[in-house]
Amino acid sequence: MPDPILRESPLARFNLVARATHSPGSAGVIARERPFLGHLNLRGNAQDPRFVGAVSDVLGDGLPIIANTVTDVQGSTMYWLGPDEWLIVTPGERRAAIESDLRKALASVRVAVTDVSGGQTVLQLHGSRVRDVLAKGCSIDLHPRAFSIGRCAQSHLAKAPVLIGQIENQPYFEIIVRRSFADYLWSWLATAAAEYGLEVAA
Repeated sequence: MPDPILRESPLARFNLVARATHSPGSAGVIARERPFLGHLNLRGNAQDPRFVGAVSDVLGDGLPIIANTVTDVQGSTMYWLGPDEWLIVTPGERRAAIESDLRKALASVRVAVTDVSGGQTVLQLHGSRVRDVLAKGCSIDLHPRAFSIGRCAQSHLAKAPVLIGQIENQPYFEIIVRRSFADYLWSWLATAAAEYGLEVAA
């Protein structure tokens, strides 16, 4: 029998096991990678009630149709990317079923559903100094008055193209980055967060 195919996280070489540069609880930034999630790019007409209704039936909630917003429902997160484009991030074990259900529900509607899971990974960042770290490499205004829970934006972080979303008020950010930029971005984050203390969460 052929050897089984082993999945490897884009950040595997960094061995992101739980550790901290400061005493537990004192680090200003807490980070972890969420590898092996499902990433589905969805294109469709947000003005078509058949499209919006079918997606809502599959995912349990309507797509975010307001620019630069994100919704989280039943473990799946939906990011607005453009007037006719969204990124749906799902638990890895549910990706195939959700993709199949979307294709069936949207069979009579002009849409595109594309699995881009292998090309991206997710970094979760939170902590009292996370905004200070992100401000070192990102030009968008991440102050709570301009960027709060339920907001997302495509931008650059340390020159790497990313999708940034705030999913909780702590603040709690998710950074979606292409696989080819992941190790570079992690190296930058580790350096940028060093002065505040970086904890890698389990």
